[in-house]
Amino acid sequence: MDMSKYKDLFVSEAREHLQGINDCILNLEKDGQAADSINELFRHAHSIKGMSASMGFGIIAQLSHHLEDMMDIFRQGKAQITTPVVDVLFSGVDYLENMVAAVEGDSSLDDFNIDQYIAQVQSIIDGISADEITQEPPADKPPEIPESDTVPDDIKTETEAPASGGIPVTFKVSEDSLVPCARAYLAVKRLETLGEIRSVTPSIEEMKSGNCEGEVSLVITGTDTSSLQDVLGNVPEMGEFIVGSPTLEPAPEPVPDPAPEPAPAPDPAPEPVPAPDPAPEPPPAPEPVSPPVSQVKAATAGPSGKTVRISTALLDTFINLVGELIVTKGRLKELYQGAESPVAEQVLTRLDHLVGGLYGEVMKVRMDPLDTVTQRLPRVVRDLARKGGKEVSLEVEGAEIELDRAVLEELSDPLIHILRNAVDHGIEEAGERIKTGKSKSAQIKLRAYRERDMVHIELMDDGRGMNLEKIKAKAVEKGIITKNQAEVMSDEETVMLVCRPGFSTAEKVTDVSGRGVGMDVVQSGIESLGGTLAIISRTGEGTTFTLKVPLTVAIVKILLVNLQEHLFAIPITRVIRTVRKEIEQIKESQGRYYLTIDEELVPLYELREMLALPGALSDNQLLTVVLVEVTNRIVGIVVDDISGQEDIVVKPLCYPLHHLERYSGMTVLGDGRIVPVLDLGHLV
Repeated sequence: MDMSKYKDLFVSEAREHLQGINDCILNLEKDGQAADSINELFRHAHSIKGMSASMGFGIIAQLSHHLEDMMDIFRQGKAQITTPVVDVLFSGVDYLENMVAAVEGDSSLDDFNIDQYIAQVQSIIDGISADEITQEPPADKPPEIPESDTVPDDIKTETEAPASGGIPVTFKVSEDSLVPCARAYLAVKRLETLGEIRSVTPSIEEMKSGNCEGEVSLVITGTDTSSLQDVLGNVPEMGEFIVGSPTLEPAPEPVPDPAPEPAPAPDPAPEPVPAPDPAPEPPPAPEPVSPPVSQVKAATAGPSGKTVRISTALLDTFINLVGELIVTKGRLKELYQGAESPVAEQVLTRLDHLVGGLYGEVMKVRMDPLDTVTQRLPRVVRDLARKGGKEVSLEVEGAEIELDRAVLEELSDPLIHILRNAVDHGIEEAGERIKTGKSKSAQIKLRAYRERDMVHIELMDDGRGMNLEKIKAKAVEKGIITKNQAEVMSDEETVMLVCRPGFSTAEKVTDVSGRGVGMDVVQSGIESLGGTLAIISRTGEGTTFTLKVPLTVAIVKILLVNLQEHLFAIPITRVIRTVRKEIEQIKESQGRYYLTIDEELVPLYELREMLALPGALSDNQLLTVVLVEVTNRIVGIVVDDISGQEDIVVKPLCYPLHHLERYSGMTVLGDGRIVPVLDLGHLV
């Protein structure tokens, strides 16, 4: 059976399990005896082993198997997880992530050499086993035995197989599964890792050929019902399954159990033990019955099972088609504008509702929780802190807020840049923190909340903050600003100097930061999304980075502005408001023009001059000004006129126009006009 067509499914599920392992390891570093995390980690490793073995990725299965063996020791309580063990576990996760990435990229796994790592894992296992042997009681000590020579039925181990010589298992793949035979085959292969399968219906060959309906019955030995339930419960798209049920054959009449034979006396006989106070006589044992039927519904069999995985390329196609519908709808409105036709008006209104509903549903599919980005940040902070010899913890709040996946993809790098700078520059050494009255362990908090069509993401640390005078001095030294400018700069403007290309106040360059690359990348990345970056820092108290990003960048609302016959688009997320002011209200200072808005001086920029377009301001005594937010400040853009608002699909500029930094893209209006979308971050 060609399993390559299931590669994408394997990669997706393997990454989910790896993220689960990462989360468990972080919990175990805080509490090495957290049984839930140990058991969950063991299950994730076991699932990856079964998946990779069924796909034929032997080296991934081998590594997962050794991690599973090591976790089994801690699961049995033979040792406690320590920081060195956590480091080894994280190294194993890194190996597995690289292997899964190689599978995704169709690269060979033969280049991976895990012998040294496996030897490291085996040394931990051997060391714990050796300690366990030295702690065993003397062999000549007689074992303790119960007074009764029979074991009560209610404490018999689950590994006892029924009289047929195995545990019967019946399961059925969810009816929503697109590949029921492949799912059934995957489940059987995972069960094979637990014990020996005596019989299976339908046969493996029928599953491989696709000649089955996803319903399987088998008998397995060498395991217990609990393990079988755990494995089947973790198989994707699993429906109902029954473990330990009687066979479909008519059950024989119950036959009384023969009288138990007396247990042979141990040789030598143990010394008599004083009997405890007489206990109340136990109730009579119930008549023998068949083993209880354990019916468990897999998580995917409920409402959450009514889902399918959709490729990102298909989502992009959907949003492009919806965008074309929106453009066509706008064109139809223009064609019928002014036409006195009630029927046409009704049809256009209905079309408007349908397109709006379709757009809303497509956007729901494109939305993912912020957690898809933030879930790996605690590991990033942990590794950076360990490398710098610091103690830092990360708290995340609001990770359930959903954003367009295109926005999330662009958020990952800026967040990591900020965290790297915070841990390396902002957080003090433990000794320095104690001297200043702070706790030894530093805190970084990521808080996200929604405000209309924007999402605010705040990253706050309780470190040393920024030295504003040092920032000014370094900026003057590098020629970024002059001494006169430094003297009149506000604290907010001074802090934003760290976003200038090549700016860094680090005393030494490390492999984490200090090369002057990072914050300028953060700012440009956020502004390319139509968002803004703000920084507030207080010396000795810490620094707060605030990222404001739109919910989506696929279909956005824009403000259309005119410069004579030219038409340009400004994202509404940047617009604060529009005003009309008389020319006499303009004030000039040091060659710059300003307007007084709400008792504050707002610098003015003429769009025609910024775009190097010919012409001059109209003779009209009223100026049309669009107030926008750029780099954490408000500025005014002077235009000729405003043409209204539109919902548009932003198309990226292709070669050779992609070098035009003043434009973030273009769009096509309903009448066919091509309108460039302004990138205010590069204009102002």
